[in-house]
Amino acid sequence: MKKYILTLLLGTWSFCTFAWNSPVAIPDVGNARLHIIGQNAANYVSNLESSNSSCSTQQEFEAKTNKIANAFLALQADIVAICEVERNDDILGYIVNAMNTIYGENVYTYITDGLSAHASAGNYQSLKSGYIYRSDKVTPQGSNTSPYSSGAEYKARMRIQAFKENSTNEVFVLSMNHFKAKDSSSDAGESTRLQNVSNLISALRNITSDPDILIMGDLNAYMGEAPIEALEEEGYEEQLVRFDSKAYTYIYRGQKGILDHAMANSTMAGQITGARAYHINTAGGYNYKYSDHDAVLVGLNLGKQQREGLDGVSTTAPARKVLRNGQLYIEIDGQTFTITGIRIR
Repeated sequence: MKKYILTLLLGTWSFCTFAWNSPVAIPDVGNARLHIIGQNAANYVSNLESSNSSCSTQQEFEAKTNKIANAFLALQADIVAICEVERNDDILGYIVNAMNTIYGENVYTYITDGLSAHASAGNYQSLKSGYIYRSDKVTPQGSNTSPYSSGAEYKARMRIQAFKENSTNEVFVLSMNHFKAKDSSSDAGESTRLQNVSNLISALRNITSDPDILIMGDLNAYMGEAPIEALEEEGYEEQLVRFDSKAYTYIYRGQKGILDHAMANSTMAGQITGARAYHINTAGGYNYKYSDHDAVLVGLNLGKQQREGLDGVSTTAPARKVLRNGQLYIEIDGQTFTITGIRIR
C-alpha cells in the first residue's frame, strides 16, 4: 500500500502532518491510461458558520481536505468529478493545493465555472458539482455547461464538460450530477429526479463536442429505480455493475447499494477498462473517512474499443467520428450509430 506524508502551510492554514496508509484495497480498473473519479464530498463547505458544513472547526476542515487529497492521489486521479461542494470558484482550490503539495508538483488544477452563492437566510450554504483535473494529462474542451438553463439549484448541481487526452487528442464528455435527494419512505422526490434525468438526456442528445459520454454522480437512485431505468433505456450502461455484480457505494441502515453511478453510452463503454468503488468511506474507518459515499473509479483507454458493439458489430474495428448536418455520429465497420449507441444504418 502506498504511503504519503502531507505537510501543509497554505495561507491561513495551520501547520499539520497527515500520514496516509490506505486501510482498504485500491481498486483494480485494468491497464488504463486515464483514471476518472466520481465523489460526493458530503457538504465540503469552507464557511464553517453554515448550517450544512460537515466541519465545525478549521482543524476538522483541514483534516477532511487532507483525507480527500490523499484518497484522490492514491487512486492516481487524472480527472475528479465532485459534488456537494460549496458553490463558489474557490472551494476546489483547497483540495487542489493539498494534492499538489503531496504530489510535489503543480500538476492539478480545477475548472472555474462562475457559480457563486452565499448562505441562505437559514444559514444553508448552496452547493454545486465541479471538476479537478491533471493538466499534464488532460485539457478541458469547450465550455462548462449544465442541462438547466435556469433554476440555480440544478444548474449548479448538474454539469457537463468535455476533456481531451493530451497524449492522443481523444475527447470524451463527462457529466457530473447530483440529483434530488430521497425525501421519505414515500419518496416524493422521485418526480424531481425523473425531471433531472429528462433534462440530462435532452442536453446530452445535443452534445456536439464528442459522441463518447460518461455520466457520473450521486443520482440518489438505486439500480432498478425509475431514474436509472430511464438512463438505461436511453442506452447508458452502469459500469460498476458491469465489472462487479456486487458493487456498492453507500450503506444505509445496513443495506448496501449503488447511489453513485458511472453510466456510459455504447461508444464510451468500449473504451472503459474497469470501474470499481473505493470503499474508503464505508469501510476505511474514522481516520480515513471524509464522506458517507465511496469514491467511484473508472479506467479509460480512449480510442481503444474493448468489447463487442451493438448487434454483434465488433468494436475492435476503428471507430470514426463523423459530423452530418451539425450532428455528431460514430461509424464502426461501415455502420453508423448515434452518440447513445443506436444504429441508424
